Amino acid sequence: MLNKRLLKESKIKKPYLVISALAPLFNGIFIVISAYLLANIVVGVFNRSKDIREVSFYIILFLINAVFRNLVNFFCELYIKNSAEDIKAHIRDDVLNLIINSNPYKVKNEKIGELINVLTEAMDMLSQYYSEYIPQFFSAFLIPLIIFIGVFSVDKISALIMLITYPIIPILMILVGSKAKEANEKQWNKLITLSTHFIEILQGLTTLKIFGKSKLQEEKIFKISENYRKATMEVLKVSFLSALVLELLSTISTAVVAVNLGLRLVYSNISFLSAFFILVVTPDFYLPMRSLGLKFHSSLNGVVALEKIEKIEGSLYEENIKTENVKKDKNKFEVEVKGLNFVYENKKVLKDINFKIRNGEKVAIIGESGSGKSTLLNILAGFLKVEDNTVFVNGKDINSIDRKDYLDKLCLVPQFPHIFNQSIEKNIVVGYDAIKEEKLKDIFDSVRIEEFANIAPKRYDTIIGDGENFTVSGGEAQRIAIARAVIKNSDFIIFDEPSSALDAEKEEIIVEIIEKYFKQNTVIIAAHRLNTIKNVDKIILILDGCINEIGTHEELMKNKGKYYELLSRLEVDI
Repeated sequence: MLNKRLLKESKIKKPYLVISALAPLFNGIFIVISAYLLANIVVGVFNRSKDIREVSFYIILFLINAVFRNLVNFFCELYIKNSAEDIKAHIRDDVLNLIINSNPYKVKNEKIGELINVLTEAMDMLSQYYSEYIPQFFSAFLIPLIIFIGVFSVDKISALIMLITYPIIPILMILVGSKAKEANEKQWNKLITLSTHFIEILQGLTTLKIFGKSKLQEEKIFKISENYRKATMEVLKVSFLSALVLELLSTISTAVVAVNLGLRLVYSNISFLSAFFILVVTPDFYLPMRSLGLKFHSSLNGVVALEKIEKIEGSLYEENIKTENVKKDKNKFEVEVKGLNFVYENKKVLKDINFKIRNGEKVAIIGESGSGKSTLLNILAGFLKVEDNTVFVNGKDINSIDRKDYLDKLCLVPQFPHIFNQSIEKNIVVGYDAIKEEKLKDIFDSVRIEEFANIAPKRYDTIIGDGENFTVSGGEAQRIAIARAVIKNSDFIIFDEPSSALDAEKEEIIVEIIEKYFKQNTVIIAAHRLNTIKNVDKIILILDGCINEIGTHEELMKNKGKYYELLSRLEVDI
């Protein structure tokens, strides 16, 4: 009934489990003492066997016991709740760090709605598991144990009745458990569907408006939300019905003990003091297990949340056997591909790819859409895992290189760069704050950043990004990405369609930047436009996943092969 993984996570707060166990242990002792003192007070008053001073002594002890019980419960509950929040924060940090440090290609393929729900809803469920369910689990076994020992010392028959009736409640919980878990799982899946669909609609709202399909999506969201509502009601129905049954069982069990005591009192088989003591503690004997049944929903939520977290971990986790750093020779960064084949979704995307990029070479990879260019770039960036001994960086197998070390020496300029909700300058600098102002201004001028920064309300301090008053175009975003690459100045730079959103005039920026800043760097460019690639050292033409031609622009034009045909057909673009 306790999840091993969740228990293991709680070890970051070492006293947590100890306090969770000691609190009900002390609580059970306080309950027995309270019942004993109350029984003596009532018997002393009604039988008049004790004077007012003796009764007053019991009353004072009863009040002291109540104060201590409340103080212990208050501080233990406070510690448990704080610990639950700390454990939740630790798990969330671990998941967030995994997402941040994982292969970006894999993260991109995850459902956005599920990632958001895991980092929000799932974490709240885990908090309830630690703050409510685990403490109640200990209470359900330790408090009844202390009460059972107290009752057994007074009356063995009543203790036997408790022992027989007590297991009925956990048995019922186990029977209800499978149905409740199924309902919780269904509810969670409906929530993910709703979240993911809603986020995707927001992202594509412009397209939906253009094609006049936004109303249809409104109806679909209503339908999905209705499914989620029904799933939630199913969970609540199971929860309420199980709570009702648990309440009835505990009430009936208490009644059985009370009837037994009443009959035995009539025939003088038990003293009134013992009977009253047992009658007072009996409800508290069944209450913890009944409360555990009510908290069982929190347990299921926690387990379902953990399953979703483990699913994310399983899809993003990669065995970290990469311990070598990129072999670093002075002014050297070479890439070699030998017999590379790559299969994606049962389709052979790349077939027997062989080429070598020497240090400082500028290489263009071209080909029609779907030819395998993007796949090859993702492999060279380390985002897609390939077979051993097929891709080498400075003579080292890419699979044996530490990912963080490799990414430190790599810079990727994507076709659709992400713009953060930060100032223009911070979007470009991205953490590289120790840059001289003169150098930064030179970079801004070279990449033509000032052209749109000058019309911004606060120039380089203007906040840009989704939802901001000042937004940048696709071409301006690409210029920001190029400026980021210049600032990082990596050994190996990959440009993925860097001029796709730039006009012919701005396209010259890429050529100028490479000549000015990346003369010594190894550069790969995937592009369609002639101006971007005609001056590179080597052009690799890929068709249908195979290398068709390799050479300089002049060599390929002289050969009059496929490259020449493509250029002749498309004139300027490739």
